[in-house]
Amino acid sequence: MELKGFIGALYKLGDWVIRLVYVNILWVLFIGVGGIVLGIMPSTTALFSVMRKWMKGETDLPIFKTYWRSFKKDFKKANLLGLVLGVISLILYVDYRVILISPGATFQILALVLMVILFIFSLMCLYLFPVFVSYEMKLFQYFKFSFLFTFASPLSTIIMLVGLFFTGILLTMVPGLIIFFGASATAFIIMASANRAFGKIKYKIEKNHIQQENIVNQ
Repeated sequence: MELKGFIGALYKLGDWVIRLVYVNILWVLFIGVGGIVLGIMPSTTALFSVMRKWMKGETDLPIFKTYWRSFKKDFKKANLLGLVLGVISLILYVDYRVILISPGATFQILALVLMVILFIFSLMCLYLFPVFVSYEMKLFQYFKFSFLFTFASPLSTIIMLVGLFFTGILLTMVPGLIIFFGASATAFIIMASANRAFGKIKYKIEKNHIQQENIVNQ
């Protein structure tokens, strides 16, 4: 029997809390399974993959089996993605070191440019995992489309940033929560916001397609 009202809402909240704690534990566990360095990216993509399925209504899926299947399937591809991210981050770090030794006005100009690049890069990284688990693409296309989604639905990006901001405050105020919700709560907010952006873009594409068909049929 489905519970309704306050009790039903409380039950659903408790159910989601348990889910988030469980996948947070799996995230840490599978990082270890991958040898830490090689486990970070595939464990994170597996976390987002499970989140995506939940948000599609697949709440009764076998969590561990789904997580493990995603981890194995994307192990190589996720680590290649991480390698590219590492190279880009290294380039940005080298640029930062160069800027530090630049004279006067040159330093100010380059510092401003780097700040803009870092901001855009950070936003792109937020969309990278949702795009990775939602679409089948070539490796570098994930970066391209993550960049496009960042600006295609500005409100979704703002919602994502606000959600992460308040989550960060909560985790800072109660550090013990990081152990249980650090990765899973963050992934939940990012995936939910990204799904909103995906839906908006899909709606716009379908709307434009219908309008074009109407023009052709007139």
